[in-house]
Amino acid sequence: MFRRLKILLVVIGVSTSIAHAEAPSYFTNDIDSEYRALINHVGELLPETQLALAYLPSFTPYSLLDVRPLKFEENKDKQAFANFNFGVFGRSLLNVTENQLSTLPSISICKEKKCKSERLQVIDGFLAEAKSHLKLFNKNDELFIVQQTSPQVYRLNNTFYSPTALITYYPSEHAGFVPSSNFEVVTNFENVPELMFLANESQALRGLMGKYEVAAIAKIDEVSTNIIFNGLSDNHWGVVIDHYSKFPAKGDSNHIGLEYDIVEKLSDTNFYYQTN
Repeated sequence: MFRRLKILLVVIGVSTSIAHAEAPSYFTNDIDSEYRALINHVGELLPETQLALAYLPSFTPYSLLDVRPLKFEENKDKQAFANFNFGVFGRSLLNVTENQLSTLPSISICKEKKCKSERLQVIDGFLAEAKSHLKLFNKNDELFIVQQTSPQVYRLNNTFYSPTALITYYPSEHAGFVPSSNFEVVTNFENVPELMFLANESQALRGLMGKYEVAAIAKIDEVSTNIIFNGLSDNHWGVVIDHYSKFPAKGDSNHIGLEYDIVEKLSDTNFYYQTN
């Protein structure tokens, strides 16, 4: 996944997609340049493939192609960018038709009683088994994001781990994009003991994430935690635990700017949600 290959067809294809998607109105010239630099980086990073949906796991929450603009202030812009970013990279990297691409985010949407009941059972099972590990995660001041694509490919904070290299991303200057074209690659793991310590500390939790197909876990603040089971673009579903303030309602935005479509109270401190 992290082979640095210059694939011009990918770069050209994504550049064409950004023009076709029309850069959002909130893109300044500086932000546009940062995003195009990220496009070039992705083109160097991901080898070309003709397999349909080969890179779909890289679009899931907090994965490599789920780019987040940390410096955007308006929630509507954060949500709009999630869709824009999915469209730009999806057109180039997923090898599907335009119609298929537009319907992909809907795989995370559940409006029926049966699928919601199945989701709640999975949530209950994960929370019961991961309870002690989630407490350790919450108390760990050095860890705020755990994402897992596979046991060998995962993200801790802003570092992406693979068997051959670690890539740490730094937010871009103007939009705060993560990932961005501002990064550091490490191939000698002995040089980064602090990063390998986090890998060891999170191993048990990541094992349970794999068992229950949890895409990512992210701290909301010093108390609350967002556990995202799946999602594409702005369509996520999961559970927020240890929520201590007024419960959100449909139409409110979560901590990364995505609008809640469904909120269901599970306990005094936990709620199931779906964003859309």
